[in-house]
Amino acid sequence: MCRDEYEQWKTSDDMAKCYIMATISDVLQQQHEGMESAADIMMSLEEMFAMKSRTTKREAVTPFMNLRMKPGQAVKDHMMKVIAHLNIAELHGAEIDGETKIDMVVNSLSDSFDQFKLDYTLNKKEYTLQGLMQDVQSAEKILVKGKGQEIHMVGKVATVKARQKVKKQQKKKQLGPIKKETKKVTKIKGKCFLCGEKGHWKRNCPKSQNKKEEGVSRKEKAE
Repeated sequence: MCRDEYEQWKTSDDMAKCYIMATISDVLQQQHEGMESAADIMMSLEEMFAMKSRTTKREAVTPFMNLRMKPGQAVKDHMMKVIAHLNIAELHGAEIDGETKIDMVVNSLSDSFDQFKLDYTLNKKEYTLQGLMQDVQSAEKILVKGKGQEIHMVGKVATVKARQKVKKQQKKKQLGPIKKETKKVTKIKGKCFLCGEKGHWKRNCPKSQNKKEEGVSRKEKAE
């Protein structure tokens, strides 16, 4: 580069520096006053604001990535929140392709939509956000209907058990307390042939037993 060319470049560069310095804040002007060329100023500004831009993008995308549907939350409310977070992320420069958006939204659904998630993965369906919202709302109606039937069946079983319990209690009242059977001691009728007294037989007669004992003792003495 000859001197004339350098002088021409220097004049153009100084003019560019003036334009740049005129469009930035006073604080930034003070930070870039000592820089030699407009290119140096542009590189410095790009490094400063590109870092901020990346941080802003990350901060905008993080809530969307961490968003999860709460148990019992309506699908429509969840989807509206998801779309709002997506719009904010895109406004801050985040670039998310359509397929990735749908994948992230499906994964954010609660565990009650596991069957829907499985169908989506196996069938590899292609969705727009609006189409996904419609199908998820249809799945929600089926889930709500199924839960209602389950609750009805549980309530029906509980009612039947309660009725059976009441019937048992009523039956017990009608029958009254269960009486324990007591064995009746039958009194021996007739007279003893040995002593002539009533109330026992000859084999149970006390006199007969006494005689037996006397006979045994005599026998022992004789021996």
